[in-house]
Amino acid sequence: MNLSKSMTIIFLTLLLLWVGSAIYVMQQDASTPDTLKSEANHERSQAAIEYQTKLRALEQDYDKKKHIATGKTVFDRIYNTQEQTIFELIQRLADETLPETWSSEVKVEEFTHFILLIYLPHNSQDIAPDKVASHLGPILEYADWLLTDLAVFDRTHKSYLFFDKKMLNEIRKDGRLSNKWMALAEKQGQSFTRFNSVTIECDKEDSHLIVPISVAGPTGTITSYALLDTGASTTTIQNSTVTSTGADNLQTASHRDFRTANGVVSRAIVTRTINVGGIQRRIEIAVDPNNQISLLGVNFFEGMDYIIDSKNSAIYVWEK
Repeated sequence: MNLSKSMTIIFLTLLLLWVGSAIYVMQQDASTPDTLKSEANHERSQAAIEYQTKLRALEQDYDKKKHIATGKTVFDRIYNTQEQTIFELIQRLADETLPETWSSEVKVEEFTHFILLIYLPHNSQDIAPDKVASHLGPILEYADWLLTDLAVFDRTHKSYLFFDKKMLNEIRKDGRLSNKWMALAEKQGQSFTRFNSVTIECDKEDSHLIVPISVAGPTGTITSYALLDTGASTTTIQNSTVTSTGADNLQTASHRDFRTANGVVSRAIVTRTINVGGIQRRIEIAVDPNNQISLLGVNFFEGMDYIIDSKNSAIYVWEK
């Protein structure tokens, strides 16, 4: 009887152990999919991070080395790009190296004196000298012995930084400028006015700019005002101003048709010298027989670039 009882107890104990093990295994099996999913998501996240890290490294390496794609020396580049001139070489290096929103132009003086002009976007703030210097490495690597000066122009096309040969050598050597040189670059930039824009101060009426102009002809000069109209191909001047500055026969003068808000109209064409903000141009003008307001059209700006600053009632004009 005692043996039978002992056997029963042992059997029940083993049965409980088996049931417990079975329940444990079932719970483990139930949690396995979630564990595997969590581990897979973690691995996927790590792979994505590694991918982005490698991609950024490749992009940075590309930006750093893209300028050597056509050759490792200045002579390689000239030969491999169909023997481009040194002038074109400097311009191409600038195009490849500078931020996309910046533009540039190379000027040549005395055959070997190359000046790089950098123009900031018209809607940007001034960039600090050290930030500008950080973009010049590849340009100076190849063109340092050719490039004698570099000027940076603000959004109104006026120079505010000027790096001379000594500064460019320091940038090429150290990749930066000392505070002393940065202050000097700003001082020299303000005095380097050769390629600066001319500022034409205007009056403002509603949202329109009214430009002071003078009209000169064979019989006199009249000072008046004209509405800036960049949609007008030809400058139009009031009839009274035209007759006061010349003796043209407007009946026999050549005529040209213009499309206006009131339909197509024919206007007599004469030639006058127009002076706006010290910029003097001899251009064809259309005569308004009704003596309404004069219009300053885009033919006055031919051969020049300009920025219209409506906020400050000004026009910035410079030679191309």
